Amino acid sequence: MSSMDSFASWSSRPVSDLQAQIYNHLADCRRQEQTDQVLQRFQSLFIEGDRYADDAVWDALVELLYLPEAEREFKYTLNRCSRTLVNPWYTQPKDHWAIPALVGLFEVIPPTGTHNSDVTRRIRYLSQRFTTTEQFAALRRFAELVQPSAEDAANQDISEQPVAQQLRRYPFLYDSDLLVTKDSDQPQRDQAQELRQQQETKLGIDLARWARQQAGRPFANPTQLEDDELQAALRYYTGKVSGNRSHRDMAHLFASYSRTVRSFRDFKEEFLEYLLAPLTSVDRRYEQHPFARNLRTFVRQVLREFDDEMPKDYTIQRFCQIVLNFLVVEGRSNPVFRRFRVLLEEAGHILTLGLLLRVVLFCAAVKPWLENRLAVLFKHHEQARCGEAAWLIKALEHANVALITNFNKAYSF
Repeated sequence: MSSMDSFASWSSRPVSDLQAQIYNHLADCRRQEQTDQVLQRFQSLFIEGDRYADDAVWDALVELLYLPEAEREFKYTLNRCSRTLVNPWYTQPKDHWAIPALVGLFEVIPPTGTHNSDVTRRIRYLSQRFTTTEQFAALRRFAELVQPSAEDAANQDISEQPVAQQLRRYPFLYDSDLLVTKDSDQPQRDQAQELRQQQETKLGIDLARWARQQAGRPFANPTQLEDDELQAALRYYTGKVSGNRSHRDMAHLFASYSRTVRSFRDFKEEFLEYLLAPLTSVDRRYEQHPFARNLRTFVRQVLREFDDEMPKDYTIQRFCQIVLNFLVVEGRSNPVFRRFRVLLEEAGHILTLGLLLRVVLFCAAVKPWLENRLAVLFKHHEQARCGEAAWLIKALEHANVALITNFNKAYSF
C-alpha cells in the first residue's frame, strides 16, 4: 500500500476502525477495478444507499450512520471517502474525468419515500447535507480546476458566467480555504499547491511574452483587462513610481529605514507616509481625503500597547495583517468590504492594488494573508454573475498581474 492509500500516514483527523475499513476498501477497489466500476460502487454506497455487495463494508457504514456524532462528523467521513479516490485519480491524467464525475453523483441524490428503508433515508439525508459543507465546496472547485466544464469554453460572454467559474484564472486563491479546509489531508494541500504553481508559471510566461511583443501582438493578452489597461498595470506594478525607483525599491528602502526607528509609534507614522505616497503623488487631495484621514486614525490605534517599544518582526507582521483587513475586507461569515470597493471606484484599480502591493512587498510574510482576504471576497460573490461583480473580477485581474510580476520568477522582463 502506497502512502497515497494509507490514511494513517496523512489524515488530519483521527480515523476509527469503522472509517478505516471503508477507506481501505475503496482504495483496494480503485487499484483492482476500472474507474467507472469504482464510481458505480461509490454511487451504490453513498448515493443510492439501498444495499452494498460487501456486507462487512455495509455494516461498518450503517454503524457510522447511527453514531451520536454522525450529524456533525459524517461529512468528514464522506469527504475522506471521496478523497480516497480523488487524490490518486489526480496523479493519473487519464482518470481526471472521474473527479468531476464523482462530484456530479451528489447532484442526483434520489428522493426518499415510504418504500425506502430507514438506512437508505439516513444515507441520502447525510449525503445531501454533505453538499452544503465547505468540504464539498472545496471538492467541487477542485474538480472544476482539474477538468473545466465545456460550458465555460463555449460561453464567451464572461459577464453571464458565475464568479465561481473564474477561479482557475486566479491561482493565488488556490491554497486559501477555497480548495482546502481545516481537515484537508496533505495530498489535497499538495495538489492545490501544484495546480497553483503550474498556473502561475504559465501566466508569468504569458505576461512576459505579451509585454515583450505588444507592438506586433503575436501573443494573446492572457488577462481579462483591455490591452491598454494591462500595459498601464505592468508599467505601474513593475516600473518607476518614485523618481527612478519601483514599488519594490521603495519597499526595500522602507524596510531598511524601519529598522532604525525608535518606537512602534514612530514606525506607524512612517508606514502611513510610505503607504499613501503613491496616492498623494498622483492626487494631492488624498492628503486630506476621508480615506486617508480614516486610515491615519485607524493605524494610530492599532496595537497601541506596543507604541513605546521597538518594533519587532511579529508585531509588524500582525500590524500589516490588520491593515490589510482595513483595506480589503473584515470578517468571514459577514464580510465588510465597502471601503475597498469605494477606493477602487475613486482611486481606480491600479492605484488601489498598488497600495496592497506595497504592503506585501514590505512584509512578504503577509502575502498569504492578502490572498486570503481576496479569497474571502471571492467566496462571498461566488454565486453572483461576473457582470454583477465586475469590480471584483477586475480587482482579481489586477491582483494577478501585481503578484505574478513581483513574486513569480517565470515573469522576467
